[in-house]
Amino acid sequence: MRLHRILPPLALAATFLLAGCATPARHPALAAAQAQGTLAPLVPVRRFVANVDFAGGFQLSPDGEWLVWSQAVGTDTGLAVRRVAGGDTRTFATGYLARPAGPSYLWLADNRHIAYIKDLRGDENTQIQVIDTRGAFEPWQVTPWPGVRSTIVGYGAPGSSRFFLASNRRDRATMDLYEADVTTRSVREIARSDGQVLEWILGEDRQLAGRIRQLGATDGSGHAFEVPDGTGGWRTLRTAGPWDSYWIHRIEPDKHKAWGVSNLGRDKLAVIEVDTVTGGETMRASDADVDIARVYYTRFASGPVGYAVVPGFPQIRYLDAALGADVQRAAERARATGALDDAPRALQPQSSSEDGRRWILHARGDFDDAELLLDRSTGEVTRLDPKEPLRRAALSPEEPYSFRASDGRTIHGYVIRPRGVQGAVPLVVDIHGGPWVRDEWRTAGFNGDQLLANRGYAVLTVNYRGSAGYGREHLAAGRMQSWDKVQADIAEAAQWAVGQGLADPQRMAVLGASYGGYSVLMQLIQKRQDWKCGVDLVGVANWVRVMENWPPFWRNRHYFIAFYGDPAKPEERARMMREAPVSHLDEITAPLLVIQGANDIRVQRQDSDEVVAGLRQRGRPVEYLLFDNEGHQTRRWRNRLEMWRRVEDTLATCLGGRSAGWDFYQVMPR
Repeated sequence: MRLHRILPPLALAATFLLAGCATPARHPALAAAQAQGTLAPLVPVRRFVANVDFAGGFQLSPDGEWLVWSQAVGTDTGLAVRRVAGGDTRTFATGYLARPAGPSYLWLADNRHIAYIKDLRGDENTQIQVIDTRGAFEPWQVTPWPGVRSTIVGYGAPGSSRFFLASNRRDRATMDLYEADVTTRSVREIARSDGQVLEWILGEDRQLAGRIRQLGATDGSGHAFEVPDGTGGWRTLRTAGPWDSYWIHRIEPDKHKAWGVSNLGRDKLAVIEVDTVTGGETMRASDADVDIARVYYTRFASGPVGYAVVPGFPQIRYLDAALGADVQRAAERARATGALDDAPRALQPQSSSEDGRRWILHARGDFDDAELLLDRSTGEVTRLDPKEPLRRAALSPEEPYSFRASDGRTIHGYVIRPRGVQGAVPLVVDIHGGPWVRDEWRTAGFNGDQLLANRGYAVLTVNYRGSAGYGREHLAAGRMQSWDKVQADIAEAAQWAVGQGLADPQRMAVLGASYGGYSVLMQLIQKRQDWKCGVDLVGVANWVRVMENWPPFWRNRHYFIAFYGDPAKPEERARMMREAPVSHLDEITAPLLVIQGANDIRVQRQDSDEVVAGLRQRGRPVEYLLFDNEGHQTRRWRNRLEMWRRVEDTLATCLGGRSAGWDFYQVMPR
């Protein structure tokens, strides 16, 4: 969410009145660069969290005649709609939208209505609303059920105002499939879960065509791909074990084919094609070094048109050769006309019309992050989002790196170096959560890591063992290693940066959220000589508590048991408590900033409360920032502004970087 053009006269006046509030750099390398005038321009925090000039996430309507995108509306997030051909833009003050695994908003097949998802409290009980883009702004509350989680599954038949959603309204532990009809304002159940359905899959005929189902009531029983048997039941096509990944994205019943990703019988995730009659599988694409990261489909093509892998910089590989050639020509034309400032490192399909004529392409270069409208019939390319020249002036490119851990394992990650500074600088290691996700390369945009680099810090991310994306062996190597080798990987990454002459070993900090926050605590406990301070966002301090307070819809308990232990077994429970950060607060001496959402259902507020209370009892330096209206992620821009202001001041104090100081957006009404 971004916001930046509110109250322009006050903004201009405050910019000059408050210029003296900024804190200059104190670290010698940064102070020298500051004196020489080579440091990047200091960008206020509001630009990173409340930039009204932002417009992005463009989607084409099925007929290719309309666009919808996200932008600031008033003092909050909203949606905007206009015709592709031009004309007036209409905005909708939808407020903050949730960002689930699927889309936050979706055109319906009638080319008129848009469905979107909201998480009102941050407790992941997401609700679905629908707006009429050509009528009054009176959102239909499709799922106004309190304490219920609902997600969008897909649009309905061509031309219809119906769509499909999944919801745990009947049983909080499982998701049934529903069809919603905007015309009649009705919702009806289509299919009921037996308690073990993990995913419902629509066919390209917009009927229920498959499901992924857990093979037993207990997590870790494995799962199966099932299709209707024609008599009202289900037929199993393929089964996968508890540590296998097998997921179907698309089914075309008339062609008896399905497509998805699988690592059955191999280390890395590959793109597969499945015969829905025999269950036979054909590999369509794979990579020797990394998993398939994403697969791209369109509304009209049979099967995937391309896929992405991210060994370092991202690579987009097209299975549709003609489309790939058109995309390449579009990039060349955009560069020639000035629509693109950078040669894109990745140019991927984002949306398309049903007839395949119009496409939205996402081009990502070192600094320029553009969304382009391509008309394949004419070759015309138009940029949709505004350029942001401040990126090139004030931000820094992100680069991949790798090193050998002490036991010989190759660890990958990304590094951002502050602009205009010579020699070793303060370092912030930003640890990803999960742990079964990974960090990927990003364009130099207005995100948290770039904010830190703008303040003068080198920023390092680490895909430690246990991270996803590098095959099942790398992920499995993190089992029962959260206390040991995972933390060694993180600490050794920082020492790699020191060895490269990038990082000042006396000025290093660690920051992370969720599992990353847990690792912040662990680093300050185990490697306290390395770190000057830490920032813990919704960090796990007690795995026993996490595992005994599962969200009812989670279906990966066996992963937690394999990686951390089984609290139902007395000896493992005792070990988990011995190794928990809350049992080692005596060993934390560095200053710590703790940030927590009160409505977090994944990491209980009690974890952060106990860390803060325990450190205060011991007289240790700790600050606590608690948001009553947030959950596991801090999404509202006012809260993010307060959070990052606190982070930049904390790091300026302990590392000697810059701070932009008090931001007048902090007084805007909530």
